[in-house]
Amino acid sequence: MPAASRTPARRLVAAALILTGLTAAAPARAERDPLRYDLTVDLSLTLGAAAFWGGSEVLKSHFAPVTCRICGTNALDAGARDRLLWSNPERARTISDALAFGLLPAGVLAHSLLAARAGGDSWKEGMVDLLVIAEAATLAGSLGQVVKFAAGRQRPFVHYGNYPEANRAPDPDDNLSFWSGHTSLAFSLAVGAGTVAYLRGDESAPWILWGGVAVASAIGWLRIAGDKHWITDVLTGAAIGSLAGWALPTWLHRRADGAAPPGAGARLAVAPLPLGIVVVF
Repeated sequence: MPAASRTPARRLVAAALILTGLTAAAPARAERDPLRYDLTVDLSLTLGAAAFWGGSEVLKSHFAPVTCRICGTNALDAGARDRLLWSNPERARTISDALAFGLLPAGVLAHSLLAARAGGDSWKEGMVDLLVIAEAATLAGSLGQVVKFAAGRQRPFVHYGNYPEANRAPDPDDNLSFWSGHTSLAFSLAVGAGTVAYLRGDESAPWILWGGVAVASAIGWLRIAGDKHWITDVLTGAAIGSLAGWALPTWLHRRADGAAPPGAGARLAVAPLPLGIVVVF
């Protein structure tokens, strides 16, 4: 197995340092550009999507397919698994959970609040930024749940019988591989935070965008190393999360002064990274 699988702690520390740098990079700007928002509409969309997402997780046993609809693999997925799988997949899963549900959201939250304060805005504006980012993340997550249940793709560890225990009972999560929810969440947060920062005119926008994308890419890689997802699950999740993180803040929250936001007329391109992809506009 790759030597990288023996040094997860170093990667976690590196990711923590990246996000520490993001939160420290507050914008030196006297006045931030305003966003257009409607608390009633945006809160309703965000809370509704979060409720659907959470409810589908709680009721997963009722919605998940009992048998796989997509059961096979292909040369790309199998080859990536052979090269990236850790000898201890459970460790990779634990680290990906910590990054996706702990460190990355905490970094985005801290940046949004500190950027608002450094730009002369009240804490309220920082909370609005967080709402816009959460709106993109929850809508992307809800869409991902629908696709997971419909696709019924078998997870790699199930396909290869890579179980830690000898007599493992089937689990509702076994056939919910496509696409990677962790990766979609991570990219929607990273690109969403970067898009909001660009719309606001924050000088820290490149830091939060590209630092967040680096961490999100690491999360996607860890999902493959943990034998939870195929590489095509991760690449699709990265693309969908990036699209949601850019498109929803841009389309729904154009600057309140009526000016076109950065990238409004740009063309889409998918740029490869060492650990994943990012959709560039």
